Amino acid sequence: MSSGDRARVRTTLIVREAALRDAASIAHVQRESWRTTYAGILPPAVLTQHAGRKTEAVWRRRLGPVRAAGAATFIAERDGSVVGFASCGEARQGVARLDAEIYALYVLQSQQQRGAGRALVRACARHFVRNGLFGFYLWVLKANRARMFYEAIGGEVVGERTEQLGRHDFAEVAYGWHDLTELVGGE
Repeated sequence: MSSGDRARVRTTLIVREAALRDAASIAHVQRESWRTTYAGILPPAVLTQHAGRKTEAVWRRRLGPVRAAGAATFIAERDGSVVGFASCGEARQGVARLDAEIYALYVLQSQQQRGAGRALVRACARHFVRNGLFGFYLWVLKANRARMFYEAIGGEVVGERTEQLGRHDFAEVAYGWHDLTELVGGE
């Protein structure tokens, strides 16, 4: 196989439910994503403080035997490495009468625009439907350019709020999906 042929070979993306053994990889993806996604949006001190809280111990607790009812975490792997994850479950607050929420969705910058984010959102949507939840939302910083991804996969703005990180206020936008048919359907 020539070097040109090798460059065209696409690696397989695997999405599966996370296990306790994935805690360190999930923490790594979350820390790195915070550093790359929010650089220039959040002050460096806030980035350092909050990225440092994304630890393996935190994820071991979240993935352990005592979980919130209906909660799940999915990982996306490529070539045996975790490149992204999504954590989801029942809505923590009422937003646009949607009953489920994606709490966190992060994909390493080098892996973005390669299908991992879309596959993770679909895994969450399928999880919701299996659990009798038929609409969901997620929050994203308004200044985050990657939020256009959610619009591209059918999300509609359903709310806005101001979140405080450190002593700084940041606008957030909620994207919602009332109809999961397309997400749950095909690839």
